[in-house]
Amino acid sequence: MKRSARVLALVLTAGWAAGPLSAQNTFEDHVANLKSPNADTREKAAEHLGKSRRQDAVTPLAAMVRDPDNDVRRAVVKALKQLRDLSALPALVTSMRDGDPEIRRLALEGILEVYLEPELVQPGFPDVFAEEFDSGPAETFAPVEPGVFEAVRVTLRDEDDEVRELSAHAVGILGAEGLSGELLPSLQDPDARVRAVAATSLARVGTSEEGASLIPLLSDEAPRVRMRALHALGVLEVKQAAPALRAVYESYGRREEAVPVLITLSRLKATELGQFFLDQLADASLARRRLAIEGLARISDPGVIDGFKKDFQRARNEEIRMALAFALAYLGDSAFVDTIAINLGGIGLKVRARSYLVELGPSRLSALYPYLADPDPHVRAELCRILAELGDPAAIARLEPLVQDSNAMVADSANRAIERLRAVERAGSDG
Repeated sequence: MKRSARVLALVLTAGWAAGPLSAQNTFEDHVANLKSPNADTREKAAEHLGKSRRQDAVTPLAAMVRDPDNDVRRAVVKALKQLRDLSALPALVTSMRDGDPEIRRLALEGILEVYLEPELVQPGFPDVFAEEFDSGPAETFAPVEPGVFEAVRVTLRDEDDEVRELSAHAVGILGAEGLSGELLPSLQDPDARVRAVAATSLARVGTSEEGASLIPLLSDEAPRVRMRALHALGVLEVKQAAPALRAVYESYGRREEAVPVLITLSRLKATELGQFFLDQLADASLARRRLAIEGLARISDPGVIDGFKKDFQRARNEEIRMALAFALAYLGDSAFVDTIAINLGGIGLKVRARSYLVELGPSRLSALYPYLADPDPHVRAELCRILAELGDPAAIARLEPLVQDSNAMVADSANRAIERLRAVERAGSDG
């Protein structure tokens, strides 16, 4: 009798312990709860399905994007965001037409999270003149669906400031070149954040002709708008901006704010600036002299070659030497590529060296290949990245031996570069 009582007690205890577990809803229960007549139940079910991270949660959630309850629709979009699955795109595009601005914004964030690294989703306001700032569209995880761009075309004119800002960002970061003209009205948006983001996106996808619309923003009331318009004018090489930019430059005098203006002027490739850059070569500022050298190279004036070669021999500052090497290589002498390439292994000038080599372009590939055998693994790794960015599939054969490099960093860089170039090759054959 006592033994039976103990057994019964154990059974009851086990049942009590198992009770909460058996009461927990399964994945199937949450899917079923999406059809509950109770809005709170539907909302909680959507939340649980988002946390499940299961791809098969997309279909039942997608069916709920038109739920009559705002809170449910919001929970559904948040769940689809969490899943970060390509199959959720049609539902998220539908939600970009929702009547609730927060849902529209969340839907667009969800779309961007499907395609991009997390740090690229929000516009933010990084220093666009920082050497590591990438002015081009981002590399997406998959080709962007046309329906996404059509939805963004509409939300660029959204009544909500945050939605317009995120939409302007999406155009540039996703590389929607077909929407570049749609950014022009955004440059006049009443919200300064939208104007600023639109300027940077136009730099990513616009043309020099469209860039002329940026010139009035040089006198915008918002400093961040002025700075981003200034940067975009240089990226797009808007030559007709030269007079306005020179006026701004001269108004700053010796102030530090003049340097970004000179950076932009150096990128315009405007031949009428030749004497202006020659005058800057005598400036006491190292940065201004360097930018003058770059500017003279880009306007392709062969008259500076002999003087630059003499200056290169005499220059003691490595920053100036590398700028002169860039100018001479840009003007046709590939022997000076060496001075740039060896700086890929350093710290201080590595980013600028990479930028110079990318700007020199695929025509200098034959001068770059020998550095794939450089004894410094940092040079080899950086060069792999540069060859990938240059986008010429002819480099694949040169990169393949480095996949077996004894240095893991180099091997990984070579492998990624090859995959990126093969994608370029496939895209070219499909076209």
